[in-house]
Amino acid sequence: MRRLLAATCLTPAALLVSTGVLHAETVIDTATTAPVRTSTINDGAPDDIRIASGGSIKPASAGVAVTIDSDNSVRNEGTIQFTGSNNSTGILANAGTTGNITNTGTITLDENYTPEDADDDADLDGPFAQGSNRFAIRVAPGGTFTGNILHSGTITVEGNQSAGISVESRLDGNLTSRGGISVLGDGSYGIRANDVDGNVRL
Repeated sequence: MRRLLAATCLTPAALLVSTGVLHAETVIDTATTAPVRTSTINDGAPDDIRIASGGSIKPASAGVAVTIDSDNSVRNEGTIQFTGSNNSTGILANAGTTGNITNTGTITLDENYTPEDADDDADLDGPFAQGSNRFAIRVAPGGTFTGNILHSGTITVEGNQSAGISVESRLDGNLTSRGGISVLGDGSYGIRANDVDGNVRL
């Protein structure tokens, strides 16, 4: 019986390797400032995206670093970063697409701003943050995103009306956060999820 079970378990894996069915992905393993999309990442064709541990996407202006606009997945093991850019998102999943978002790396949306103690009363004065609308992981409104979101890395967001993880459509999948999330700003959230048709584990 043990031999039969072992053979049964190994056969599918062997078939996957021998038939070449293993799923491909496009790997970003260097530093870049160019935003990417799943729909065009593979020389104009759709593909999964993996930012390797040595890779990074640090756009110089506001926008979206990685966009899921096809039925593909995104895995960040490296660094995604915006500095001083309002209306920016690290990973954006469009409604109506299918895929998974996995963050084991670092996503940072911050700014070069430090409150000062203007009246010398030992308390910092002014707002917590100056910028706004900054999101590390965001599911756009307007429908359903089918897939799982797994965060076990590091998320840092400085901005008002911002969020570490913001699910603004129906998520047909699981939402799991095992990593660190730091958010500083008025009207902001660590995690905001409107509608999740799956398990939520924080």
